[in-house]
Amino acid sequence: MEIEEKLEEYLEEDIIEKIYDNELYLSEESPRNKEYVSVCKKCSNLSSYLVNKMVGKDKNKFLEYIEQNSIKESIEAEFQFKLGFKTAIKIILEGLK
Repeated sequence: MEIEEKLEEYLEEDIIEKIYDNELYLSEESPRNKEYVSVCKKCSNLSSYLVNKMVGKDKNKFLEYIEQNSIKESIEAEFQFKLGFKTAIKIILEGLK
């Protein structure tokens, strides 16, 4: 039901106006299913545990790894978003033929 509600919401809003006004924040949306929440909680607990057990250079390197991994995942998410958008455009153009 949640996906259908979101779709209804997106269809009702004036997306062209939001793009023009720079008010479209799709990247702020995230999954809200049990699996996602569980994985996020486990990741948070594991990283907190590791940080608390580490000292000195090991702790700094681990924190640096977390930061770099977040940057990498952000770049990958942007790439996948663009790829999905391009694919959707190609599908729409094929439908117009």
